[in-house]
Amino acid sequence: MSVVWLDVTTIMGWLRPAVGIVRTEAECANYALALQKKGVQVKFCQFSNDSGYDEVAAERVAETLMRITGHAGDSRNAPPQQPRRESVPLRRKLKKTVLALAYRLPHRWREHVFAFMRTRKPAVVAGWIALAQLRGASRAFMRPVTSLLTATADRVQFNKDTPFRPGDKYISLGLDWDHKDLKYLYHLKKTVGLRVLLFCYDVIPVKLPHLCVGDVAARFALYFTNVAWCADKILCISDCSRNDLTELLTELGAPIPALDTVRLGCHLPEIDPNAEPSPAVAKMLERRYLLFVSTIERRKNHETLYRAYTRLVDKGVENLPLLVFVGMHGWGVGDLFADLRLDPRTKDYIQVLNNVSDSELSRLYRSALFTLFPSVYEGWGLPVAESLAAGKFCLASNAASIPEVGGELIEYLDPWDVSVWTERLKWYIEHPSEVERKEAAIREHYVTTKWSDAAQSVFAAAEIDCDVSVG
Repeated sequence: MSVVWLDVTTIMGWLRPAVGIVRTEAECANYALALQKKGVQVKFCQFSNDSGYDEVAAERVAETLMRITGHAGDSRNAPPQQPRRESVPLRRKLKKTVLALAYRLPHRWREHVFAFMRTRKPAVVAGWIALAQLRGASRAFMRPVTSLLTATADRVQFNKDTPFRPGDKYISLGLDWDHKDLKYLYHLKKTVGLRVLLFCYDVIPVKLPHLCVGDVAARFALYFTNVAWCADKILCISDCSRNDLTELLTELGAPIPALDTVRLGCHLPEIDPNAEPSPAVAKMLERRYLLFVSTIERRKNHETLYRAYTRLVDKGVENLPLLVFVGMHGWGVGDLFADLRLDPRTKDYIQVLNNVSDSELSRLYRSALFTLFPSVYEGWGLPVAESLAAGKFCLASNAASIPEVGGELIEYLDPWDVSVWTERLKWYIEHPSEVERKEAAIREHYVTTKWSDAAQSVFAAAEIDCDVSVG
């Protein structure tokens, strides 16, 4: 009987709360554990550049889910599996060690440590890259290869105990551009006989490379070409992403495999009444605030909201609520953070939170006056869906896939038009009854997608017909 393999490489190495792509992989892993309990032949695997693919025990997956999401799924009655031999690249080992040590610190110290590390990130990354290059150079010197094909064949020969068998199905929906070798996966597909299901969240690095870190267009064009050659089917998270991917593959002259669209889950975790929020979150919950949930990076366009708030302050708008940014510090926002730190107009109005737990995030959504999402481009726009699931109105960008998420229930603005954002922010702040009217419409008409339903769609795309309720 064929086995469905869910790749959990991304979550196994993740140490922060689950966000975006990580949450998608985590929720599908949670669903897969429930499938195992029902007797479906589902197993887990993890990829390493040193050893290829190895099986991961269900118990380890459950422990990982508990660590990053707070729920462990259900691994009871899972078949016994051998522990995976650990083989992790040096760069990931260093990152994992540093983050693990930081998370042992009390919350009030942890934020200071992360702030200290962020200011030195370029030096740390440069050191990691230097170590990796030195390691690679040493290998090349001691064991030269004549071609990429030879290198791939050597790896397959090295990993003789690959867990896959003819007819098995492989699903990967994590950070594959960083964590996978698609040439190796393609070789396994051809030699073993795998059916491969891969994901496309968006094609932003190729479509809008100036909004991403470094010169990524060529790298990701190659990545998407490899995805197209490797996958029997690609799942996209919106019609916008599917159309963008089709256009890109056509331009690249790559094959276009079967493309399907799946809708991501958006229901929020229940608030744990026994879990006290962190002091920083508790302080926010006592105030009136607007909420923007997103990694803080250029593409997400926090800059427009900052500029809109400076104009509101300059105009003397009274009773202005806090503007709360919830998300990790990303790329291209050094100047923005300097402005937030130094601008006397907004230092008392704009607050930043990160490392927020699922329960805390649910509290923040439900207590916000309304939410904001001015992103320049999205493959989906999960925070908009989460806002609607919480019954909250969102003032959002009209770009890319975002209107697919909110339909007619929210208002859309040009993400670059600071004047329009300033005017509409002021209007909604001064007209709370209109916000309440829109929230009533959201409660009446918005249909929340459970993550279990999203995961079921993924496995159905792999031709696994099993209806499993996981709450």
